[in-house]
Amino acid sequence: MADSGINISLVQASVSFFAWAPLWAGLFIAASDLIEPPIEAAETKEPKAHWAFKSPVRPQVPEVKNKKWVRTPIDNFVLARLEKEGLKPSPEADKVTLLRRLSLDVVGLPPTIAEMDAFLTDKSSEAYEKQVERLLNSPHYGERWGRHWLDAARYADSDGFEKDKPRFIWAYRDWVINAFNHDLPYDRFIIEQIAGDQLPNPNQDDLIATGFLRNSMLNEEGGVDPERELKIIPLGAERSRYTALREGIVDVAVLSPPADSEATRLGFSAVALFRAF
Repeated sequence: MADSGINISLVQASVSFFAWAPLWAGLFIAASDLIEPPIEAAETKEPKAHWAFKSPVRPQVPEVKNKKWVRTPIDNFVLARLEKEGLKPSPEADKVTLLRRLSLDVVGLPPTIAEMDAFLTDKSSEAYEKQVERLLNSPHYGERWGRHWLDAARYADSDGFEKDKPRFIWAYRDWVINAFNHDLPYDRFIIEQIAGDQLPNPNQDDLIATGFLRNSMLNEEGGVDPERELKIIPLGAERSRYTALREGIVDVAVLSPPADSEATRLGFSAVALFRAF
């Protein structure tokens, strides 16, 4: 990851909060009366044995019989399994199919006729690599991949309840798209969204990034219970936001914790507490 150049205590403190909050949240366990009971306790003997909590280890590249088919070490793994099952690789796709697959994967759009013609007439050995670079530099790249984060952040152009009135938060959407297109380092991507206003001399983009904290459903119908709205709606919003940041703690704590899980007792309380500050 590239060095983001950020060295400020306020932002570091904000990020540290998320890392340590589940531990000291036990001091404020009274907040648990705001939490609805878990849906159902999960049965697991060794939660830490889950693959998501293990450090990745580079595996040994397997040997294969058809060495001419292999172009990268990844091919060894694919071909080794095919050979184990007694199967042969499919024939290589033609250039039209390759570019269509690549374009749909990277930017979510099919190639234009002009783009296809340019690829077909390029006889150089780097023809495919050129197309990869072109698509990665396309503004549609951020639109294609930024939407996954926008889904996790619960981005929407309307309130989501009853009247479902429009909201004008498109500037945050554009900030996310531009962050992907400019390859913003992940640490900076997170810091600006949770504490952009705490940066020294924050600019407009830093402030817009904190729209991440305002993405939540809003109920303005006449018969709502104000007390419930003050508790349930904000907590639901916090769970959605911090699921994107710390799914292993927050989502597990709310949806499927073991009965005696530390996450059950502490994890979600920390989310509620952060809002109080």
